[in-house]
Amino acid sequence: MASFDELHLTRGGFQLAVCPALGGAITRFAFDGFDLLRPWDGSEQVRRTGCFVLAPYSNRVADGRFDFDGSSHQLRRNSADHALPIHGVAWKRAWQLDERGADHLLLSLSHDPREGENTADWPFAFHLSQRLQLLDDGLALELRLHNRDSRPMPAGLGWHPYFPRHAGVELQFAAATVWLADEQQLPLHQAAIPASWDFRQLRAVDEPGLDNNFSGWNGQAQLCWPEQRLSLAIEAGPGLQHLIVYTPPAVQGFIAVEPVSHANGALNRGAEGLEILAPGQTLIRDCRWRLSPAAG
Repeated sequence: MASFDELHLTRGGFQLAVCPALGGAITRFAFDGFDLLRPWDGSEQVRRTGCFVLAPYSNRVADGRFDFDGSSHQLRRNSADHALPIHGVAWKRAWQLDERGADHLLLSLSHDPREGENTADWPFAFHLSQRLQLLDDGLALELRLHNRDSRPMPAGLGWHPYFPRHAGVELQFAAATVWLADEQQLPLHQAAIPASWDFRQLRAVDEPGLDNNFSGWNGQAQLCWPEQRLSLAIEAGPGLQHLIVYTPPAVQGFIAVEPVSHANGALNRGAEGLEILAPGQTLIRDCRWRLSPAAG
């Protein structure tokens, strides 16, 4: 049985906890005791943590199959909660601690498709690392995905943070279009963003019923908790031009605002942010979360 021990860091008023054995997930990120991510409930479910990594792809794979470079690859279902393979490999694996400092951690994992049934999860060999660095005003995250295979590999990266839905939580982000989805949450086509899904101006989340991919995102988003007078800015680095926004009913207590490098379903359609890594090539993506007093 895995040991779900947490690693704890502090800097100023920030507290960070990470569980390497549980998908390398962030189990707590708080400021002066106020949770900026949904705190882990202590279960063995990585989807009950605060944030996990999306790699080497994000979201769902239609029919669990994709064609690439002349070959067809079948992936197995990797979650009892989903009928299709979802969110890649990293969230389902234990990570190892490579480096620990006073205010930073470096974690990694390696995937070899020749081991066990690994090829049913992903048919290409890779090494993945994540650096987490507490800042004076928040947290910096960096992912590095290295193709260790002898073949080119399709690749994507991202994060799946769950933000607490305290009363009156507000959201702001700007994008060019939104992908409409079918009953399996697979993308159908891009559309203009309807008024009820338009968050260009900071406003209360309410109940928009979102589980959608926004494309042409400018890499900036903001969450605000008015009662606490706190605002958290999401600042995505280059190559994270898609934002997945999930707003389940408020009773669930969270919203997900996910910076990702490729559009949903890109493994099946190609392009749309999907990168092709040559053997030995590394894909790097970074993101920062910055806390400040809320305006007003």
